[in-house]
Amino acid sequence: MTSNFEYFKILKPVLVTGGMILNLMRGKVTNQPKESDLPPELVKESSTAHTEIDDFVQDIALEILHSSLPDIGINAEEVTDRVKWFKQDKTGLCFHLDPLDGTLAYTKNREDFAIGAALSDKLKFIASGIYFPAVDRLFYAEKGKGVLVINSLGEKISFTRPSSPEKKYAQKRCDEYVPILEKLAFTKLDSMSAHHSMISILEGKAAIQMYHMASPHDFGIPQLILEEAGGICTDLEGKPIKYDPDFNRVPYFLAFFDTKIKDLFFKEIERSKTL
Repeated sequence: MTSNFEYFKILKPVLVTGGMILNLMRGKVTNQPKESDLPPELVKESSTAHTEIDDFVQDIALEILHSSLPDIGINAEEVTDRVKWFKQDKTGLCFHLDPLDGTLAYTKNREDFAIGAALSDKLKFIASGIYFPAVDRLFYAEKGKGVLVINSLGEKISFTRPSSPEKKYAQKRCDEYVPILEKLAFTKLDSMSAHHSMISILEGKAAIQMYHMASPHDFGIPQLILEEAGGICTDLEGKPIKYDPDFNRVPYFLAFFDTKIKDLFFKEIERSKTL
């Protein structure tokens, strides 16, 4: 089942081990805000959310990774000592890690938190996995090889993508575009995690994700999974997302269930400019 996936044996232990630790401490830790790299006017509680478990899980994940790929670039979300093990050149093979996506959801004992890990080569994502420990579901993809959905034991979970999505959206720092979606009868998705909202689009539980000043930890990791399932990710001009060598935030990251939804969104954007 997984033999055609080249990097599965590397990423799965990182995701499952980290996820098990997260599950044990869910709802037992408190938010300890950290400094945000966003401009002051954009900083909110969710952009500074952090717990001691973020750092702990990251260090465990990097320990596992280092045993498999010691000579690799690293783009990990938290600043911990083990990050120093890895070379800083990210233009070759690079490992990406978000040890806890949806930190506020995690502290509130919700189920929509995740751990995500990915590999990129020459600034292009080639393998990616997201694990939701609370429900024991792991989504994995490699470029050109489709999407695998399994549990922590490796048992395949059957999944069929619907032909059309629910009229739900998720957004952060894109308030100016919400009225456009509301005119089309879209309503907000109940989600406190970027990874969860992206997978919701994959599953057809949402149709659109809009994010301003988007971190590759939040969206680069799930991007490949969504695209391998038939989803579309673009910038605000409808063009493919481009990352710089340091994988800094991108101005806009948009995700769509399919081309039809993407075309509908940009058509309404253009129409709104003429009103």
